[in-house]
Amino acid sequence: MMFYFSESNYSRKIKLLFFCSLKPIVRLILLLISCVLFKVNVCYAEDTLSSLMQRMKSDSAVRIEYQEIKELELLEQPWHGSGFMYSMPPDMMIREQIKPERILMGVKADKLYYFDTENNVRHQAEMDEENPMSLNIAMFKALMNGDEVLLHDLYQVDFSASPKRWVMHLIPKKNRDSGPKIVVSGSANTQADMIRINKADGDVTEFLLKNSTAGEEINKMVNQLYLEILGE
Repeated sequence: MMFYFSESNYSRKIKLLFFCSLKPIVRLILLLISCVLFKVNVCYAEDTLSSLMQRMKSDSAVRIEYQEIKELELLEQPWHGSGFMYSMPPDMMIREQIKPERILMGVKADKLYYFDTENNVRHQAEMDEENPMSLNIAMFKALMNGDEVLLHDLYQVDFSASPKRWVMHLIPKKNRDSGPKIVVSGSANTQADMIRINKADGDVTEFLLKNSTAGEEINKMVNQLYLEILGE
């Protein structure tokens, strides 16, 4: 009678026989090395969170194109919008919605700004951690500026990573039950490409991010948008 082994099974048998043939002290050293490598692998997710935020930091202004999809209970069909997000270190973030109508929203330090260009309506307010909209804008600001401290101040952060993608779950530290639950994710070794906001009432908003651009020209655009949102 003949026995057939798959290549993987045969390879495993050879490795096992080789391991057993080694001297006890050599086997012990190999096991210790294996344990060290396993420990490093376990720490990978935490280290990657820090490196992710470092990747998202920039010395100059950055623009990212976005698509927005809202699934609301009051609407039969999903709502679609699109535009650009801008960050300017150290503490400015502006979202320019282009479609379906042009609206500017931004935050600089602890100030929130809103400008409906079509109706010429402006609002300005202080950052309020009790307000879900303030929290959402602050979250975008933290991600766009790579501000890990701000992110941890506002949210409980649960980060995990795999060889293909990383995922970040954000739960607000205040109003945990009524506040939005946020999931941010991206391909391995890249910045965020998807943000999903799940509200307590069942409404869901998803942002798809792409085409990051930086440079002096983006700096000028951010400054112009900031003056526009102020009405100057």
